[in-house]
Amino acid sequence: MSPSPPASGGDTSSPYGSVGARPPHVVLLREPARFDAPSVAAVLAGRSKIDAQSWLPVVRRSWGILAEPSAAEDAESLAAALTAAGRAALAVPVGLLEEPAPPVTVTKGELAGDGFDIIAGKVNAQRERLNWAHMSVLSAGAVSSTDLKTVTEGPSVAEKSARLALTMTTGLPLLGGKGKTRRVVEERRVPYIDMLFVAPARRVRILAADFDYAALGDKMSYSAELNFRALVSALAAAAPGALRSRGARGVLAKSPSGELAYESFEDVSREERWLLALVSLKAAL
Repeated sequence: MSPSPPASGGDTSSPYGSVGARPPHVVLLREPARFDAPSVAAVLAGRSKIDAQSWLPVVRRSWGILAEPSAAEDAESLAAALTAAGRAALAVPVGLLEEPAPPVTVTKGELAGDGFDIIAGKVNAQRERLNWAHMSVLSAGAVSSTDLKTVTEGPSVAEKSARLALTMTTGLPLLGGKGKTRRVVEERRVPYIDMLFVAPARRVRILAADFDYAALGDKMSYSAELNFRALVSALAAAAPGALRSRGARGVLAKSPSGELAYESFEDVSREERWLLALVSLKAAL
């Protein structure tokens, strides 16, 4: 069973204590660019009987949303401990959290002066312009994917040589041997870009292999990776106020492709949910 953020007291039937009259809370880390899972895990270990190594995968999976849900007092105590350790945090009601809108996969679009124009896409894509001023989050990276693939292998060089020698000795042609089949795991990465807008709530998704990079104009090149990075840079420049995911920051910093990986699109959505909560928090203050 995965560890849960520690409670300071209250109803022992809940790992987070008694909720009481105040609504349940969560803890938000406030600085995405300084997200450091080991440091957060160390704070949690100091408040529980669970070691930091066990907390680490929980923190990585949760991104910047911790102790969901908790009694308000417990969340505030944890937020104070994280802040004291140099990881700025704040306890907020769980109602502040929202799930990202379902993704709209776009295959063709244009970067207009005041917004992104959806021209064509998959099933749920409709033509519309989304204003840059309403873009709240820019997420980008590469999702790891594994597929099972059947591979057929023909006779080895040694087997072919032996068959040829036998044919030359006997003078009888031998039928070709059957190839051997086996199942192998094929790993690949799917580069993506997500643009999250508010008013209206939209999540526009671009899958690098399916997008028409003519939107880049004279910045378009013959390299798929360079086009992908150029598009992320253009979107970041068009919406400088949007929060950026870990992967988007890596693309803009020209980090190696291996540093932009996410384990799944669910992992991507969890980080986006955190960033959206920070956007909502900023709007509420």
